[in-house]
Amino acid sequence: MSGFAPGEGRSFGRQQDEGTDLGQAKGQALYYLKFRSRSSAEIDGYLKRKGFQQHVRDEVLSWLQELRYIDDLQFARDWIQNRNRTKPVGQRRLIQELRQKGISKETIEEAVEEFRASVDERELALKVAADRVRVYARGDSQTAKRRLAAYLLRRGFSIDDVHYAVENVVEQERQELPD
Repeated sequence: MSGFAPGEGRSFGRQQDEGTDLGQAKGQALYYLKFRSRSSAEIDGYLKRKGFQQHVRDEVLSWLQELRYIDDLQFARDWIQNRNRTKPVGQRRLIQELRQKGISKETIEEAVEEFRASVDERELALKVAADRVRVYARGDSQTAKRRLAAYLLRRGFSIDDVHYAVENVVEQERQELPD
């Protein structure tokens, strides 16, 4: 006899498999984080696609949070800052993108509040419009305004900010164009 009660050997083997799964899941999560920071929902989805069970995914997410490898609020702040540096968008678009990343409503609200405090969205819309107006300025004034407004609305700016930016930028651009 081996000294184990019936079923103990299998139980031990199952625990060992779960430990191996946990180690593999941690390795996969670290690999996924290697390329850019991720939200906890992105990592959970990635591990789920890799076939890991919910309890393993939960343990990995807790472990990553303890190590501060993932922090959804910091992820949201970084996402907003990066978007404004590379391809500026309005608040509505930022909220939509962060929702797609699986960030909670409360976390999004906090990060967007910080965005509003640090950025004048009207001036940002004006800057984006000024960078884009040359694409539309050759046509008639109404068509140029309509197309630029549609572009800014798709970028997530409010209707008031879009109206302000379009009126200022299109007229200025048309005055600068040679006849």
